[in-house]
Amino acid sequence: MNLQVALDAFNQELLTSDGLVLVDFGAPWCGLCRFIQPITDRLAAEWGGAVKVLRVNVDDNFWLPRRYRVRSLPTLILFEKGQEVQRLEHFASRDDVLRRCEQLFLARLRYVGSGACSSSLDPQAPPPGV
Repeated sequence: MNLQVALDAFNQELLTSDGLVLVDFGAPWCGLCRFIQPITDRLAAEWGGAVKVLRVNVDDNFWLPRRYRVRSLPTLILFEKGQEVQRLEHFASRDDVLRRCEQLFLARLRYVGSGACSSSLDPQAPPPGV
């Protein structure tokens, strides 16, 4: 599920999630944000059982980007149990976004059960850097 959220919904989604939450900070006027949106939509569909994807429009939610010190758009932040664990910025291409996110998800998840991931990466492969 890929949700665009406001402040109250963001806090609720982040704090009640059992798994990983990837937050996509962007804006409608940001060309790169629109460029990677199909990738975050794809990640939400493919990793829906293990990773929740939220979209935050920084124009509508002034305090969230300040709270998380978002300095450039787009910025993707991965949370686990309500805590920031990784930040992704400065993407070279859509493939770069997809590859970096999938590697990060695999590295953070202790176990990827069958059916939890239908990504292009092999869920049986060891996480990157192992």
